[in-house]
Amino acid sequence: MAASILLATAAGHHANAAAADDRILVVGALHTLHEREPGFDYDALRAAIEAFAPDVVVLEVRPDELAARKPTPGRPEYPAVIWPLLDRSDVRAVAMEPGGETFDAISGAAGAAFNALRERDPAGAAALARLESEADAVLLAHWQSAVDVHDELTAKIVGGVQAAQFALAGPAFVTAQSHWDHYMAEQAVAAVRAHPGKRVMIVGSYKNHALLEKRVGEAAPQRLTPAAIWFGTARPATVGPADLRKSHPRPKKRKKQ
Repeated sequence: MAASILLATAAGHHANAAAADDRILVVGALHTLHEREPGFDYDALRAAIEAFAPDVVVLEVRPDELAARKPTPGRPEYPAVIWPLLDRSDVRAVAMEPGGETFDAISGAAGAAFNALRERDPAGAAALARLESEADAVLLAHWQSAVDVHDELTAKIVGGVQAAQFALAGPAFVTAQSHWDHYMAEQAVAAVRAHPGKRVMIVGSYKNHALLEKRVGEAAPQRLTPAAIWFGTARPATVGPADLRKSHPRPKKRKKQ
């Protein structure tokens, strides 16, 4: 969808619903799983951004990645969807991840914790890798639409995997993850507070959506629209006719008799 349509959609929302001008939506992107989840694929992510028509987007990237529109390993939704949308619009973008020395310190500590795990307990490290893969398989079976991506069950499954990571990788990883999560949440809250009266979309991931939505909801409860509700009440006129099928659950797979 062209930038002119995106901006026109935003203008229509602002003209027809002045009370919603400062709405906040936290979206959990699926990274590589977008390619395996037809209920919330790249087209559906693109449609969601265009439909919400944000004035500001807060993104799960480093400042240097945002500034240069760099490749984002492990986050293919950026070159596939978000960078092209930003290039065609005047939406303000804010980086949520740390950069520079802060990035190096936190990511280095996390990496060292997992390297230590692989050295002291190779079987445990391998089991953890299998758990992460199987959890994604369970989520793909559970997800039928973007509503499910943002539901409580998804948060519980993701939380269970992280609990296993904490247990096996140990206190050093717990500390590194806590610092990373705190930094991103603080950036998201700061962006919200810096843009009163603006529509703000925060694009995290399915792994940190619950955390970010909780922190933003605590900071601006009157502005937050829970993603599960927003996706669940989206209408064809909002998401665009080409993506109608993305906004409603597809039929559940039937078990063979």
